Amino acid sequence: MREAMTATQRVKGEPHPRPVPPLGLVGSVVYFGIPAAAFAGSMLRLVPWMVRRGFGGLTILNAAFGILAALLLVAALVAFRLEDRPSTWTAFRDRMRLSRPTRTVWLWTLAALVVAFGATMLIAPIAETYLGLPLVTIPAETKAFGDSMNAGFPEIELSGRWDVLLWLVFSLAVLNVGGEELWWRGIILPRQEVVFGSWAWAVNGILWNLFHIARYDTLGSMVIFFPATLSIAYVTQRTRNTWSGIVVHLIFNTLGTLAVLKRIVT
Repeated sequence: MREAMTATQRVKGEPHPRPVPPLGLVGSVVYFGIPAAAFAGSMLRLVPWMVRRGFGGLTILNAAFGILAALLLVAALVAFRLEDRPSTWTAFRDRMRLSRPTRTVWLWTLAALVVAFGATMLIAPIAETYLGLPLVTIPAETKAFGDSMNAGFPEIELSGRWDVLLWLVFSLAVLNVGGEELWWRGIILPRQEVVFGSWAWAVNGILWNLFHIARYDTLGSMVIFFPATLSIAYVTQRTRNTWSGIVVHLIFNTLGTLAVLKRIVT
């Protein structure tokens, strides 16, 4: 009962608090598994198909991953309404745990960022050396697309393309990070807390890592991501504030687009 009550969201203006519906292991696998299947389809089928047909890197990025991110955002909004909560910012803020971060929340967020980066750097060389067990065969076209993105899409003229910059900032902050965090940590994590209590973050972080399974060509590449996925899930539950996960997630994902951003502003 105590665990269930800790996951209860109080909405101003309502006479009684509305409990968050529970989400057990089977439901969690389904809620993570469906987006994981869509992500795998993009990585292993859609991207290769678009590369072979000569689509540009930015078009592939938007079609293969931007649409999926937008669907997660829509799913979070729909799930909120299906809980029959008021269509007000206050109700949405409280249910999604989007209250203004306190100083303590910011300190925990900083700690999670340091741990995530530090542990990743520590684990990476060990995992790459000793955990080379093959997992997923990533198509050559998908690898080529990834290499092009990491290089800032050199085949595309991006200098001075401020429209592209604005779209990347929006898609990264709102669709990618916003969509994922509102779905994984705004909707799902509080529901998992009802069932798993203080260990909900572990279930959430492990399943979030497995959501990315289609990008892991070896066991080591999967293990390398655990510090980030577990840290973000933990700090979000520890602070009971989704902004913690949003900030850490946004910093991690921004690093992956620095090459593109650099080519736009130079």
